[in-house]
Amino acid sequence: MPLDALDQKTLKSLPRLSDVHTSYGVEVNALSINQLFALYERTGFLYPGKAARLTPHLGQVRENWRRMLRGGESLLYVVSAGDERTGRASIAVWRTTHHGWMSQHLVSENNPLASRAVMLAGTAASILRGADESYQNWFRPENRFPSRVFGSMMQTIGPSHSSVQQHMYFAVSRSLPLPSASGIRVVPYDSSHKEALCEVARATRGPIYVNAEEFAIDAELKAVDELYRSVGLRRTRQVWLAYLEGKSEPIGAAVASRGPLGANFSYLENRCYLLVHPKLDDSQVSKAVAGLLSAASAAYRDFELETIPVIADAVGSGALIQFGAEYLRDYCQGVWLKEGNIRFYRHVDGFYSKLLARSDKHAMEHSLAY
Repeated sequence: MPLDALDQKTLKSLPRLSDVHTSYGVEVNALSINQLFALYERTGFLYPGKAARLTPHLGQVRENWRRMLRGGESLLYVVSAGDERTGRASIAVWRTTHHGWMSQHLVSENNPLASRAVMLAGTAASILRGADESYQNWFRPENRFPSRVFGSMMQTIGPSHSSVQQHMYFAVSRSLPLPSASGIRVVPYDSSHKEALCEVARATRGPIYVNAEEFAIDAELKAVDELYRSVGLRRTRQVWLAYLEGKSEPIGAAVASRGPLGANFSYLENRCYLLVHPKLDDSQVSKAVAGLLSAASAAYRDFELETIPVIADAVGSGALIQFGAEYLRDYCQGVWLKEGNIRFYRHVDGFYSKLLARSDKHAMEHSLAY
C-alpha cells in the first residue's frame, strides 16, 4: 500500500529505532516475572473465571514465560512504563507465527499516559524494524476500553489491511462423545492441501485472517517452531480438512495450534480454529464439526488441560453447543497487516489524545468546582 500524505507525516514523526525507548519513556523486559504477574493481579486482569482456569497451572505458566524471555525479543517481550508512584502500565507481545505477533495483557494502574506510551512505543519499533508482516489482539466485546480502541481500528486502517471479527470460545472436553460423521471425509493436511486450506479459510474468515495466519507460507508453523525449540519449547500447528464424500471442494477445517501453556492467559496459544463453510446446511454442519473435532483431538493427546480451547463462529457454534461443549465467552479477534501498521499507530495515538484531553478537562472542572 503506497503511503499517503498523512502516513508519510506519521512516519516522519517517529524517532530513530535506537531512540524509541527513551523517546516514549518505556522499558523492555525490565520487569521480572514476579513483578509482572503481581501487576496483573493488582489491576484485576485475572478476573475470577480466567484465574480459575489459570491458577492450577500457574507454576508451569511462569516457567514458560521465563523460557520465552530467554530468547531476548525473538519470542516474547514486555513493554512497561510508569513507576510505583504514578502507576505502571505494560503490554506483552509474543510471536504467534514466523512473521506475526500477538499483543496482549494491556494493563494499567490508572495511568493513561503510561498505557499510551507502551502502545505507541511497541508499534513504532515494529514499524521502524519493518520485519513483521502481521499483528493481532483478542479482546472481550463487553470490555468497553479495548472494544473502543481496537474494535474501531478498521475505521482508520481500512478493510484492505485489517479486520475485527467476533467468535465464540469453547472448552471442549477431550472425552466428549461425538455423533457419527457419515458422508464426511476428513483428511490430515499436507502441502498438496495448501490451496484448499486457504480457500476454506477465506470463505469463513476472509483474506486478512489467511494472511495473518500464514497458511500459504507455513501452515504447520515449522519455521517458528525452530525458534521456540531454541529455548526448550514448541510451537506447532496441525490441520485437518473436511470434504463431502465424492467432492473435491473443502467444506471445513480444524486448525489446531499448540504452544507454551499460558503464553496467553486464556490459553489462546493452544486454540483450535473450527472453520465451517457458511453455505452448508445444518445436517452437514453437524457432521463436519463432529468429524473435524474427532480428528483434531489427536493434536491434544498430551495437552495439560482436560479440555481443548476451540474458537468457532456462528456456523459451527450451534453444533458445539448441541454436542455439549462448554461455552466460555465471546472474543473479538483484531488483525492488521504490516501495510496498515502506520495507520494503527495513528489510530491509537488519536484515541489516547482524545482520552487525555477529556481527562485534563475533567480535572480542570473538578478543581474549579472544589
